Amino acid sequence: QLLALDGFISAHPGGSLIQRAVGTDASSLFHAHHTSDLARAVLAECLVGYVKQHRVEAQSLRAELNKRIGKYMKPETPAAEAIAISMLGLFVVWCYFVYVQGFFWLNVFTSWFWWRHLDAGLHAVVHGDFRYSLILQRRLLQVYGLLCHHMLDHYQGSQSSLSQHFEHHLFTNDFRKDPDWTVFAVGRNWIRRHACNAWQPYNAWQVFYWLPMRCLVEPVTEILTMGSTCLNGASQMFEAPAGLDKFTDRLKDVMSWWIEAFLSPGYQGAAFLLQPTGRAFGALLLSRAVAKLVLLPFAEVQHFLMPDEMSKDEEFVLRQLRTTANLRLANPVVRLLDFLMFHGDSLQVEHHLWPAMSFIH
Repeated sequence: QLLALDGFISAHPGGSLIQRAVGTDASSLFHAHHTSDLARAVLAECLVGYVKQHRVEAQSLRAELNKRIGKYMKPETPAAEAIAISMLGLFVVWCYFVYVQGFFWLNVFTSWFWWRHLDAGLHAVVHGDFRYSLILQRRLLQVYGLLCHHMLDHYQGSQSSLSQHFEHHLFTNDFRKDPDWTVFAVGRNWIRRHACNAWQPYNAWQVFYWLPMRCLVEPVTEILTMGSTCLNGASQMFEAPAGLDKFTDRLKDVMSWWIEAFLSPGYQGAAFLLQPTGRAFGALLLSRAVAKLVLLPFAEVQHFLMPDEMSKDEEFVLRQLRTTANLRLANPVVRLLDFLMFHGDSLQVEHHLWPAMSFIH
């Protein structure tokens, strides 16, 4: 179908996402965020024609699943928003004890949770988890976008293109198109160990340096990169802007980087101002090492590569079930922590099928 959405985009809560999909096949994007007949009826009013020679993928299973879960797509209470705001309040308390009071071991052993929570919060708000109130959704996007600013472009993208994360949802685990493999994993050659990514000869000696690289060198380079970005941004403020709008946009971006550098559990700039430098740096390095070790198992076991030869008739749902895994979290404490991270790591199958469904459901 060819749709004319000029007046519709500005009124839609996901208008910025629709804007980036203009001129492309947005079928998967639509089905991922809508399950009701009403949504299809609204689009029917925008229909202006059809694209010839376009193969329509069978979606009978997906359509049936959408009917069954449709009631969960629109929240009836602001429960998700209440949890997010409460967690942000607890994060402020954590910052006080860690940055101001200098609770060293609290920092080392809990910062990984807040590092992951803030990332998961940005991920959730971009997908539309907090959709009970459009105003609250925008405010939460502003807060999470500040506290996890370095991931904003990855999740939200630009005005002219889809983000790498949304492309991941459209081409999940396809090593030719999925940015998680083409950009971050560089094809098949990554740490994930599965039948799709066989053990290579060089992996035998890789084990001797992988752990210190992962837990020490990577955090140090990430911290230095953040410092360089902040300083470079500050220096750009002295360059002559093209106009007031350009200057304002540049100022907002630079301030966002500095705010993240000061408040984020991954960089902890505020601690360097309020605590002895050596103590603050030691706590930061140890906390980042612990975070790498704790979060690695969650991130590395959920996605499997598609085979080289894929059936063109296989439904999207079946591809997701074949290439994505949920984590089985038996411990109730772990399940609670995962819930407070908005199921950012556990329910990957459901998240890929319905990215706009709130973590509450």
